[in-house]
Amino acid sequence: MNSKWPLSRGEDSGRDGAETVETQVSGDRGIAAGADVGLGITGDKNQVTADGDVVNGDKHETNTTTVYNYHPAAAAVTFPVLPSRVDRQQQAELILVGPLNTEVLAPILRRADSLLPTDPGQAAGLYGDIASELHATGFHGHAAVMQSKQMAALQAAGHIVAAAEMAASLAVASLRAGDYDRARFLAGDVANLALKSEEAGEPRAEAVRRTAELLQAARDSLLHPLGELDSLREVLLAGSASQDPALRPLLVLLLAEQALAVDPDSVCELETLLSEAIATLDNGGDDGDHTLLRLRLVRAHYDSAERRALHQQARQHRITRRPAALVFAREGRQLAEQGNADAAVEAYRNAVDAGIRADLPQDAADWLYSIRSINVWYGPWPGDLNDEHRLAQALRATGAGRLLVRARHPREQALSAVVREKPREAIAAAQRWLVDTVVTGDWTGELEALRFLADLYRDNTEASLAATYYQRAGEAEAAKRLAAASGDTLLPLGPLQEVPWRVSRARAAQLEAQTDILRDDAVASLLGELMDVARRLLSGDLTESPLRHHLHQVLSSACTLAPRGTAEQAEQVLTELVDLKRTDRDATCLAIAERHPHLAFQAATKLLDDAERNTYDAMAALGETRWVRILTSPSSPLTATEQAACQTRLVALADDNKYPAVLALSQVLPDHPTVQAAAQEALDRILFRPEPDPHTTSIGDGLMSDAFLVCHLDESSRRRCAVRLMEIASDRREIADARRSALVGLRSLITDLPQTDRTAIYHQVKPFILGEQDGSHLDNEMTGTPHPLSAVHFSFGTASLRGPALKLAHSAAEHDDEHHWVRENAVALLRTDVPSDVGDAALVLAHLPSQIVSSVDPALLVTHPNRTVRQAGAFLAVSHADQHPRTVRRLAEDADHTVRRTLAEVAELRLKEGPVHPVVSEVLERLAEDVRASVRHAACAAIRAS
Repeated sequence: MNSKWPLSRGEDSGRDGAETVETQVSGDRGIAAGADVGLGITGDKNQVTADGDVVNGDKHETNTTTVYNYHPAAAAVTFPVLPSRVDRQQQAELILVGPLNTEVLAPILRRADSLLPTDPGQAAGLYGDIASELHATGFHGHAAVMQSKQMAALQAAGHIVAAAEMAASLAVASLRAGDYDRARFLAGDVANLALKSEEAGEPRAEAVRRTAELLQAARDSLLHPLGELDSLREVLLAGSASQDPALRPLLVLLLAEQALAVDPDSVCELETLLSEAIATLDNGGDDGDHTLLRLRLVRAHYDSAERRALHQQARQHRITRRPAALVFAREGRQLAEQGNADAAVEAYRNAVDAGIRADLPQDAADWLYSIRSINVWYGPWPGDLNDEHRLAQALRATGAGRLLVRARHPREQALSAVVREKPREAIAAAQRWLVDTVVTGDWTGELEALRFLADLYRDNTEASLAATYYQRAGEAEAAKRLAAASGDTLLPLGPLQEVPWRVSRARAAQLEAQTDILRDDAVASLLGELMDVARRLLSGDLTESPLRHHLHQVLSSACTLAPRGTAEQAEQVLTELVDLKRTDRDATCLAIAERHPHLAFQAATKLLDDAERNTYDAMAALGETRWVRILTSPSSPLTATEQAACQTRLVALADDNKYPAVLALSQVLPDHPTVQAAAQEALDRILFRPEPDPHTTSIGDGLMSDAFLVCHLDESSRRRCAVRLMEIASDRREIADARRSALVGLRSLITDLPQTDRTAIYHQVKPFILGEQDGSHLDNEMTGTPHPLSAVHFSFGTASLRGPALKLAHSAAEHDDEHHWVRENAVALLRTDVPSDVGDAALVLAHLPSQIVSSVDPALLVTHPNRTVRQAGAFLAVSHADQHPRTVRRLAEDADHTVRRTLAEVAELRLKEGPVHPVVSEVLERLAEDVRASVRHAACAAIRAS
């Protein structure tokens, strides 16, 4: 099969016959360096010149790469022009045969190959002609092959400088088109040609060397995995427009657009380069693919006058539709970033209108999605948020026109690289993706690219960069998780005000997660800024989401920081903001009470007020140890009168049949009649608990809490309750959660039972520890890790009962042989893969009698991945500091701050008992300078105890 090259392009698709346009190709024509590769058709009346440029009426719009041709002698070459509407049969034949095997190009290629050994200069011209035609018809890969042949022919002909200039132009074009692999190879070719030109003594060798230097810097900066642009910036600043070649404005554009995407605040630092490049193009320089317009759009990011001028030109139709669409889209993006939602939507609608008229349906669809994102982020929500989504889907089916034509979309390339586990390639493609979305004003795509880059940096140990991108994307929860996983590393944090609300919210979330590692002198300032933002949000001065996500996060962050702030700030938070917080506000009250004793009664009053309103958080806080300590301890920040007043209100809550209040009252006033009555009811619930029903399962039946209340009854009641709980724990017809609750409840009951009863329970629970009692009702459905493909993912914990049983055996053990048996099984349980069992075993080891665990080397525990095990190691190491000084020092450097804090707390306990080994004091002094405030406070408290 031999296909002929299509021969006609007509304004009317119904015309018969063929037209040929004969064009004299210039003898020495330079490339429009950096122009996007690909043909963009803007309407039915468009024509394409032999150079691949689009002519729309009386306006000439360059839209494709012009191929460098070198002709040593004038030679007229005639090329036919493609029709405006593709003939699919001809296209299929052309693809199957190959563009180089057509009747038009095959003879030219054969002639060029035959001339290459004898007349490489003329062969180079022919290769350039072929490449030019291939580019104009969309065969960019084949054109690249011809360009490589052309450069080789130029070198063979001795035109080294011409080959270098061509390679440089193509390298910049490849960079701008996102073809990084080809750009890298071409930059290497230019470097090699620069060396050859110097060796040959070419007059223009210095210019070629400078070009190679620029391309090397461009490659290093634009492809840097961390987004560092200093190399290209410094090389450009070291030269000038008169010194550098014509590609300088394009390199400035690439640098500026990359900076705008990667670090928007740094763009204003490029004003000198931008002004120079704009002046060059204003004075008649080559403005391929609207380089001047895009440079001005970058300047408009920080120059309000430039921004107004461009927008006015677009509104007054003084620029063509395609540039106008770009100006409107960039204006919409900036307005969206500034929080001016209504104006942003209007700008994007103008961009969609201009984009459709300019045959840019793909970009117009992206701008419709940007309108939807603005509605979602800022509101008010319309009746149907997905209307723009449906419009975009319909629009995308009408054509494939885009402002930026890419051989491969960078988003697809980035996703493919992630699947292939190529992080550097994925980051480079994702950065190109981000730059493209910023250039085209695709706000939704920009946020998606930011999230993608943040995930890549997080997964490749670049937490600081990941935090920055999560903040820009507005990913508050992801920023909080990243901060929590970053240990003692303080991640970068930008300002909370004068930024989009989504950014401020993400920064506030990160700040909340890293409160413990903030410097003491920075807390007051940050807390003041949070309080100011909260007041402005409450007064309506700041824009935010319809569901007030920003306000809720700022309130949460302010309440978290309040205990570490000044006394005045803590009081203001307690008075103005705590009541507005949605969750955990009672934890804030207790924390403020501990850190600011003079506010303790006010905080306790607020907690009781919330409990009287039956709020969940307040009820949960009533049972906390620190709340009970505030109400009962002689060292409480409350006076005796204030303690009595709070206890009276707690009694009233318990009398009102508030179960959490009853549990709290049982710890404060265990002999109170209300507690005794509630304990009797709890006993009846346990004793007369119905038999398991295989068809009905009860979750969270309160066995542990009821057993805790029964502890306040007489011995006979406690014994009957213990027997019934052991029956429940041994019944495999029960679900694992109920059996586990029964074992935990038994621990609180057996403390005051006679030794014979405790010994009996000890022997009854041994089979649980050995795993002989594993296997409960609905284990496959309710416990363990759910199947990843299941429709509903839920789990009610592990099916193992070994951990709770071991803790029960430890409480019941009395003799040394029993303690030895518990120790051996605790050590064995450390090797299991159930985290809860490992933690329970570690706690048992920490609380066994000293002579029993003396044979356990804490140095083996401090290397365990489970932090509870390392905390147990800290307990043992400090208790035997004279035997394990190196282990104590190692624990002081543990990466988990909870282990270091445990070390300080155990040291405080041992210091209260008497003198300790000098290594403990040495470690406490080191911990007093710890990066974590909680560790420092624990260490200082231990030092004071000494």
